[in-house]
Amino acid sequence: MGNDYIEAARVFHEITSHSYTSVRSSPHLLDWDIKPLPYKIYPGAASVPLPRDLNLSSTPALAALSSYVPADFSASIGTEALTRILFCADGLTRRKQVGGEDYHFRAAPSAGALYPIEIYVAAGSVEGLETGLYHFSPADLRMAGLRRGDWRGYIADAAAKRPSLLRARAVIALSAIYWRSEWKYRARAYRYCYWDAGTMLANLLAAAAAEEISAEVITAFADPALETLLGIDSDREGMVALVALGHTDEPTGLSPVVEPLALETIPLSSKEESYPDLVKIHRESRLLTPEQVTAVAEAKLDPAPAPSNANALHLETVTSEESAGLGETILRRGSSRAFAQQAITAAELATIMAASSEHPQADFPMLTDSYLIVNAADGMQPGAYYYNRRERAFELLKAGNFRGEAGYLCLEQPLGMDCAALIVYMADLERTLQAFGNRGYGDAHLEAGIHGGRAYLAAYSLGRGATGLTFYDDDTTKFFEPHAAGKSPLLMVALGIPRSPIKS
Repeated sequence: MGNDYIEAARVFHEITSHSYTSVRSSPHLLDWDIKPLPYKIYPGAASVPLPRDLNLSSTPALAALSSYVPADFSASIGTEALTRILFCADGLTRRKQVGGEDYHFRAAPSAGALYPIEIYVAAGSVEGLETGLYHFSPADLRMAGLRRGDWRGYIADAAAKRPSLLRARAVIALSAIYWRSEWKYRARAYRYCYWDAGTMLANLLAAAAAEEISAEVITAFADPALETLLGIDSDREGMVALVALGHTDEPTGLSPVVEPLALETIPLSSKEESYPDLVKIHRESRLLTPEQVTAVAEAKLDPAPAPSNANALHLETVTSEESAGLGETILRRGSSRAFAQQAITAAELATIMAASSEHPQADFPMLTDSYLIVNAADGMQPGAYYYNRRERAFELLKAGNFRGEAGYLCLEQPLGMDCAALIVYMADLERTLQAFGNRGYGDAHLEAGIHGGRAYLAAYSLGRGATGLTFYDDDTTKFFEPHAAGKSPLLMVALGIPRSPIKS
């Protein structure tokens, strides 16, 4: 058993797939008395306050989304820049009372506003911040000090000495506390945790680009070493990704010996439930040895041949200067709860797709494809499309008014019917599993989350709205067949004009 036992991912995907029948035959009532705390709190840890006068970036959001920042040994990272990056990824942006419940909204979207993703920072060469391992607390914009010392070398060793990690000024680690999402979504929460990490990374990468700081996403690492470093119970909190932030010409030194982390955290709720199917896929996706890490890091996935389409539609796009600043966009971003059945322009849709579809700098290749149901885009025929990322072109699969089908596919939610366009991120999971093992299952969902998060930012920067949706799995594939034969939907993002205006 282990990462190469890909039957585990096949089975998990099948048993957590939604269908018209499964959704109705297994209702789940929420126990509000045990709703998890949305923050991880270390009451005994020393707390480091972060700057509060953030001056978030005014760089046009579209420019930040499309920027590539090469390694630059001369570019420093200060505490202020690091704080802006952390805030843009997971900062607390506003509070609101909904139905008697107190909701805390963060910078990046989260399925069910449950926020299962935690951020840790291994600071090595950050001006104004002591070298050490920290946990980011979005509730009060502080960091809990977990360990003293420089841990970049230790982390790089766990990732087969990834060069970007060896030269990073700081390393950001993302983990998922499963119970937060399981409380509502049960075993399927495993998928949603990767979506949430992806949307967070979309914000983080854009914020780093706005600061002109390089960033690389790494998912091939030895899980036990990082779990020990962070002091986490892997069955409850799983590693998701690392981000190598910035570059330095000063090589990292030897890291201290890892001792058990003797810091308690406040329980998330009075009772936690465990879902064995989620625990199993997580265990079977972990990389345990250096050989496994190297095998996944060096695995190749040849691009699938794409049928040519002589009638592909190339559209004009909006210039980045016409978009709102990244900081303003993140502060006003939300998840649209209702769309007016109104059209956006074809140029706006083309801009959102172009800005959100670039593959991130990462140690895994492009794993997902983008399909759309276009309900109303001025200058574009309604219908089902495939978006060719390399050509930045829309390929019409079938023309027609598919509002009804779009609403049905996303669990019969009006959002899919009322939106201007519905993006569907899909992947050939069998090809992915054959190349990367079970690790590729999480990577595919993570990539979909990054693209979806970027689509959110692009839409809101243009004054439009967006929201993430789940779906009937097999019915979605069937709708886009034969082009999407063998592919599985991973995430839907609806775009359009919100029924209530977006507040600046």
